[in-house]
Amino acid sequence: MLAPAAAILIGLITGAVVALSVEWLELWLGIDDPGGAVSAHAVAGVWGLFAAGVFARTGSPTAPGQWLAQIVGIATLIGFVLPMTFALNWLLNRILPYRVDSDGEGQGMDLHELGAGAYPEFMVHSDEFFQR
Repeated sequence: MLAPAAAILIGLITGAVVALSVEWLELWLGIDDPGGAVSAHAVAGVWGLFAAGVFARTGSPTAPGQWLAQIVGIATLIGFVLPMTFALNWLLNRILPYRVDSDGEGQGMDLHELGAGAYPEFMVHSDEFFQR
C-alpha cells in the first residue's frame, strides 16, 4: 500500500523517466519507437514495480516482503518474459514476416492492403512525390 504523497512522487518521477527514456532510445541508441511504447510500458513499468516496493508503507505487515516481491517480479520480467517474447517474435517473423514490401510503405497500408484511403479528404503530398 502506498501513501498518496508517495504515489504522486512516483508519478512525477515516472513522467520524467519516460521523457528521458524516449530521448535516450531515439537519439543515443537509434531505436525507432515513434509511439514511445518501450519507454511508457517497459521503462516506466519497471520503475513503477521498483518504486512500489521501495515506497510501500512500513506500517503494514506486508511491507518488508513487498520490496523483495517486486524485485522478483522485475527479475522474472527481464530474465524470462523478455527473452521468451523476443524469441517467439523472432520465430514468428521468420515464418510470416512483419515487414511490408517497399510498395506498401510508399503507398500507405490503407491503400496497399485495403484498396481504399482511410482519410481520402486528407492529402499531404502529390503523386509526384512517389515518382522514382
